[in-house]
Amino acid sequence: MSSGARARPSGLGRGLLEAVLSALVAAGLACLLFTNGGRLRAELGRVALFWVPMLAVAWRAQWGRPPERDRAGEGIGLAFLGFVVAAVAAALVTGSPGRLARHVAQFLVVWLPLLALVGLVRMIRRWRDLLVLAVSVAACLAVLRLAGPFLMRRVIVPRYTLGVDHRPRPRTGGTNEDGVYSRLGPADFRDEDFNVVCLGDSFTANPHLPDEVRWPSRLERLLQSRMPGQRVRVANFGWVSSSPVLQERQLREIGARYKPDLVLQAFDMTDFHDDLVARDRLARLGTGGGDVSIFRAFRVGASLALGVEDYGQWLRERYRWAHPESSPAVPASRYFFLFEPPEASEPYFAASWEAIRATARRAQDMGARYVLFILPRYQQYDARESPRDPERRVFPDDAPGLLVPFAYFARQAPAAGFPVHSLREDFLADPAFPKCRSDDPHWNAEGNRVAAQAIERDLRADGLVP
Repeated sequence: MSSGARARPSGLGRGLLEAVLSALVAAGLACLLFTNGGRLRAELGRVALFWVPMLAVAWRAQWGRPPERDRAGEGIGLAFLGFVVAAVAAALVTGSPGRLARHVAQFLVVWLPLLALVGLVRMIRRWRDLLVLAVSVAACLAVLRLAGPFLMRRVIVPRYTLGVDHRPRPRTGGTNEDGVYSRLGPADFRDEDFNVVCLGDSFTANPHLPDEVRWPSRLERLLQSRMPGQRVRVANFGWVSSSPVLQERQLREIGARYKPDLVLQAFDMTDFHDDLVARDRLARLGTGGGDVSIFRAFRVGASLALGVEDYGQWLRERYRWAHPESSPAVPASRYFFLFEPPEASEPYFAASWEAIRATARRAQDMGARYVLFILPRYQQYDARESPRDPERRVFPDDAPGLLVPFAYFARQAPAAGFPVHSLREDFLADPAFPKCRSDDPHWNAEGNRVAAQAIERDLRADGLVP
């Protein structure tokens, strides 16, 4: 073999070179297109620390081989595979893998089209392979579309309905015929009983705990001990990721079946964002809400893996031509109020407050009284709790807006027309530790005890129980 032949990279090596050059161009374009170029360069630099040595080894292995033009596409594929492996390796050693993943995906939005352009001539020559690939992808999408409802109901979310409300399915996981977490059905709630309906999200439902230690069940026992001459029934209407917008719909549809004398609503820190999402989806899909398709489930799963509620929205907000002066309908961050001044975050609170007031009116129309309780997260009363909670990175205990929700509801309370109570002071004062699970913010049995005792005390002080 001549020295000239050895002085050139092989076809595979040429593909590696094309991939690297296109990656450099893509990185430059991405920094021009997006407003977070500095952070993007930093995260790509972490990946490059692993990717460059991989490329160097692959390049050296191919150097001096006879040129093989038809293998350049394999070189591009090898470089891309190496980039993916490097990104995974970087994520394993970084403190914020979700952030790195978001920026890597942001870079791929630019790089993948460039890679396609680089290999366009080669792809045209292999049109038969491209046709087979296109037909295969179309067939897979068609199968997923047809089998999607079955997979969603039986495999992905077997315990929840597929509409916007995503309520628990009837008679699954401890629910009754209405999908309510209760050992009793609506027929067990009589007019002569004292009936309480508890609205809320997973902090009310507590499906991870036995029924007897959930705070609605504890509340029933506490109230019953105060009223020995009357039967007390408490229905736990809570379900995972619900919020006041959806809870008002639930109360309207099935609340009267439980003949409530009192409607108690528990507000969680995720409810502000969940209400904005629910209101937006209902506006787009109608009051029926539409079913959650398997493709949307994949999008949601991918977004959560990247550490955001909606990656598409996160990306759109970072384009240079986006208008920061126009507020998005739904903030990208679930806990948006933590890092914004109150005057910027509180306008978004209106969706929840309007839904709360509508729920209060709905309860009154049923002849029931209404009361609102604001539930604290552990970051708002004891930062030692839940040491393995993955949400610490998005809900830090030193955020400037940590107590903004409590201040907001305290200002709304005087003109509300119904009692509004915060449980934060009760959780601060109770000496029990821990009150939460070690790996997520939900309360354990002790936390549910504190909540039940505080709620029962406030109900008596308000004169809401006989």
